[in-house]
Amino acid sequence: MKRTFSCGHIGKGQYCHACTAAEKSRQTEKLAREKAREKKQRAVEDDHVDLSMVTHLRAVQQQAREILRKVSAGEHPLALNGKPLRSCAGQVISVPVGRSYRLLFDAPTLRPLQLLSHEAYNHIADRRA
Repeated sequence: MKRTFSCGHIGKGQYCHACTAAEKSRQTEKLAREKAREKKQRAVEDDHVDLSMVTHLRAVQQQAREILRKVSAGEHPLALNGKPLRSCAGQVISVPVGRSYRLLFDAPTLRPLQLLSHEAYNHIADRRA
């Protein structure tokens, strides 16, 4: 005999199978979101420079991380379309990240310094040493 469950569904079982399946899928989606959040947090912690200024631009973050990974693997920033800054007497190398951002590296050590917007980069590049 059919009965009405507390959720409003009608069925013959001891519990509502529709609500149980929906709850299980919600739990699975919640777990997937938590894993994605943890993965993103680990990526932020592993960054050598602060990429928080481009959190809203996922592609720029990924491209910056890819450049950082290549440089740490031994590829020279000049091979990644980088160029030395004349205003810093060649001590800083600038690598373009997308259209509007630049990643700066210390030339002698190839240590990443910071990620700058193109506007901030222009301000540094125009400065005379």
